[in-house]
Amino acid sequence: MYLYIIRHAVAEEREDFAKKNTDDSLRPLTAKGKKKLQKMILGLEKEFEKMDVIVTSPYLRAKQSAQIIAELADGATKVVESAELVPHAPPQALVKWLKTQCGKCKKVAVVGHEPHISAFTSYLLSGSLVENFIEMKKSSVALVDVGNFEDLTPSKAKLQWLVSPRILVD
Repeated sequence: MYLYIIRHAVAEEREDFAKKNTDDSLRPLTAKGKKKLQKMILGLEKEFEKMDVIVTSPYLRAKQSAQIIAELADGATKVVESAELVPHAPPQALVKWLKTQCGKCKKVAVVGHEPHISAFTSYLLSGSLVENFIEMKKSSVALVDVGNFEDLTPSKAKLQWLVSPRILVD
């Protein structure tokens, strides 16, 4: 079974958005960020066929990214929110969520933020919460073979590939 791990697209600058006195969770994607993510997904479009579900952080920039992916995938893939994908959530919480919510799934995508998404990917591959050796740039996509979601076990997953926008877009 396959897990597509995606970092949200480029959002408004944190410092500029903070001047609006609005919660950072409401920071949206930029037009350029949306276009770059669209190009990434179109470059990988076969990968996103027959996706069971797209799981996103409740933060606006991740939700907007997930919606772009869903529309380009097939327009019918369900998008669900999970608090286990917020920036500082423990990676183990997302593993538990995937095991309980995606047990019978074959293809799942998760859309999140740094530092969580890189730490989660590293944890899945190594089982270590200490060493973070994967770096997910904005709009990057990683494919991880997890065996099956019911028995998802950190350190047993296998990285198939990791693609950054620099490779497919820039």
